[in-house]
Amino acid sequence: MSLTLRLLRSADADAISALLPDLGYEATPDQVARRLFDLREWPDQEAFVAVLDDAIVGLCHVQGVRMLISDGYAEIQALVVSAACQGQGIGKALVTQACEWAFARGYERVRLRSNVVREGAHAFYEHLGFVKSKASYAFELRRP
Repeated sequence: MSLTLRLLRSADADAISALLPDLGYEATPDQVARRLFDLREWPDQEAFVAVLDDAIVGLCHVQGVRMLISDGYAEIQALVVSAACQGQGIGKALVTQACEWAFARGYERVRLRSNVVREGAHAFYEHLGFVKSKASYAFELRRP
């Protein structure tokens, strides 16, 4: 097994599009490429991929959140490992990379959100040392 982590590139759009259903999302390669382009326009965020034997098997997107009311934090916005490759330390390696990125930029905390029904993911995050900090509702307003 030859695992490497690297920055996400626009040429990875097909592989990421194929990986997203394992996280419960759908996107075409064109949508992924456009979103990556837009992401690169905003500061304080990065996306990493895990490559195993020349195939992309994981993705982690981390974003800094600067705030007035606190010192802010970095938040893992997306973490997915191919269902066929889970349990091999790939998710842990991606989370470690995201945390190193965040701490190097002065963030003292790394947060993430996980759907309440994803109990296996919750156990994984707790195994990595994350603790549940608070429960909240997500409110959304869509443009008419």
